[in-house]
Order: sequence, then structure tokens, then C-alpha cells
Amino acid sequence: MLLIITALVVLVLDQASKYGIFYGFVVDRLGYQGAANDLAALKTFLSGVTNLNSIPKDGNFIVISFTANDAALFGIGNGNEWAVRLLSALTAVFLALLLFFAIRTAKKQNKLDAIVFGLIIGGSIGNLYDRILLGYVRDMIYVKIIDFPIFNIADSAICIAIGLLVIEALFIKKDGVFELIEDDVRWLFHLKTRQEAEALEKERKKKHLSRFEEEIPEEEQTGSEEDHLKEKDPE
Repeated sequence: MLLIITALVVLVLDQASKYGIFYGFVVDRLGYQGAANDLAALKTFLSGVTNLNSIPKDGNFIVISFTANDAALFGIGNGNEWAVRLLSALTAVFLALLLFFAIRTAKKQNKLDAIVFGLIIGGSIGNLYDRILLGYVRDMIYVKIIDFPIFNIADSAICIAIGLLVIEALFIKKDGVFELIEDDVRWLFHLKTRQEAEALEKERKKKHLSRFEEEIPEEEQTGSEEDHLKEKDPE
């Protein structure tokens, strides 16, 4: 339940902020009269109002500055329709896998795991919605003091989730998101559990075996010795 609530909160805040900034600022205040999905017209308009496209105009820390981000990733493939389509397809596949594992591991998740899943799912849906419906992502938050690339609430949610994953991996000595997914993958492909794999690894280290070597059972060793003797003395 916490996962669903987190994802919905992120999605609602993301889409509400994008809608409000576009219609309340770009359309009403700056005077844009084209359609939201007309990327060429929107870019042409924004390039002509560069000096007006910020709230506050003299802000030194964080300002609102609307941009139509049609780059695939971090500016790569800017304006390339196929690059954007590829990113959208990859995002959809990633989101489907994430939803699959989030649902399957729901009963094992702690509160932090649920929040991490929710932040990533909500943020991914928010940006994927933009790309599919509009052909670009609506960004508007600009941290001017460090000249950071313009982003949105969906991006922020995903970054926060990544930060929580790092904290969980480094400081919280309990099974987290990665371990939950790993356990499920092992179960799906009928592999040894993590506990079984760890016990096997300890046993190998005790007997100075590499991870590619398996201990030969005693009965097999005996059989091999007998066969070897028969080969030497067939009578």
C-alpha cells in the first residue's frame, strides 16, 4: 500500500506541476498560443522569450524556467526522433520489469523498500507519459547556483530513490531492494538461494577450491579410483 501511495503522490505532483507551469506560465504569462504537443512551434517560441522565461527573473538559487526536453538522455540524441523512441521503449521495458518485481516482492518489502519502489515507479511513469503523449519531457526546475541541468519532480523522485538505495546498501545491514530482486530472479530460474550460494562459497574457501570447481563426492572418487585400477590391470 505504501508503494502505491508513494507512486501516486509522485505522479500527481509531477503532472500537476508540469500542467500548472505550462498553462499558468508559458501560455498565460508568456503568451504561447500553440499546442502543447507541437514541439517545433514550442521550441521556436521559447527561443524567442529566453529573457522572460524564468521566475523570479533575478533569482540566484532556484528558478522556474520551462524547457521542452526532447533529448534521449543527458542531452544525447537531442532532436533525434529515433533516439527518443528507443529511450521510451527501454523505459517501458524497465518499468514493466520493476512493476513485476515490486508486485512479487510486496510481502517481503520493508517501508524503505516500498518507498524506493514507489519513487522510481512514479517518476518513470511521469516522464514516460510526457514522451508518449507529447514527444518530449516538460522540465522546469533550474538550480542556478550550480548551473545544474533543468529537471522536474519525476527526475527528483528517481534521484532521491537512488540516494536511498545507496544509503541502504552502505549503512542498513538488512536485505534491501537489490536482495529482494535477486532472490526472486534466483527463484524464477531455479537457482540456489543466496543463503545456499553463500554456504557453498564458504565451503569452497575452506577446501581451497575456486568458484569453478566442485567437490567430488566420496563415492564418485572411489568409483573413479577403481576404474583407474581396472584400466591398468584388466585381469
